[in-house]
Amino acid sequence: MDFGMKLKELRNSKNLTQLQLSEILETSKSNISKYEAGSVEPNLDTLLKLSKIFGVPIDYILGNDNYGIDYSNYQMDTSEFGLTFKDKLKSILKDKNLSQQDFAKTTGFNSEDADAFLWGNKVPSVDELIKIAGALNVSANYLLDLPESPCDSNTSLSTHLTDKEQKYINVFRQLNEDNQDIIVGDMKKYLKEQRYEESVAANSSMREAK
Repeated sequence: MDFGMKLKELRNSKNLTQLQLSEILETSKSNISKYEAGSVEPNLDTLLKLSKIFGVPIDYILGNDNYGIDYSNYQMDTSEFGLTFKDKLKSILKDKNLSQQDFAKTTGFNSEDADAFLWGNKVPSVDELIKIAGALNVSANYLLDLPESPCDSNTSLSTHLTDKEQKYINVFRQLNEDNQDIIVGDMKKYLKEQRYEESVAANSSMREAK
């Protein structure tokens, strides 16, 4: 579900009209209509306000709700955001052993934009936020240093990759497209062989049980 559809769903869940929501956000009704139609995207400040109004994480509003988490009792404290975006971004890159050049290459941003994000000279748009979060394998809320889980704000989502998996992905992303295709082909071959061996072992165990 995209942002526009999710926004409409959330608005209807609170029995709010477009006009009422626009008044809460201190914007025009036409902007709400454009958001829901997908013709205009909100800025980061608007996303933060929507997250607070509806009591759900930014990832949920953006439609990244494939985590199987119940957000019905989610509470977000927006009084303090802790680290700034640039500091959080630098911290993530340090944890993942990624250089400034790696960040630019992984996300596809040019060096000027990458530098601007890391030095706090540029605030990411919604599309850029999604792109950065996806490339670094973190949620948008985590990237903004906001609570992620309705159960424990200090616990990352269980869908995050292990350090070993992330290391493999980082190496994979540095390969050209041809080499990536070769790696994927080999992985599929090994997976097929593994499943065959598991099937043979399972059948053997069943025969022995009889």
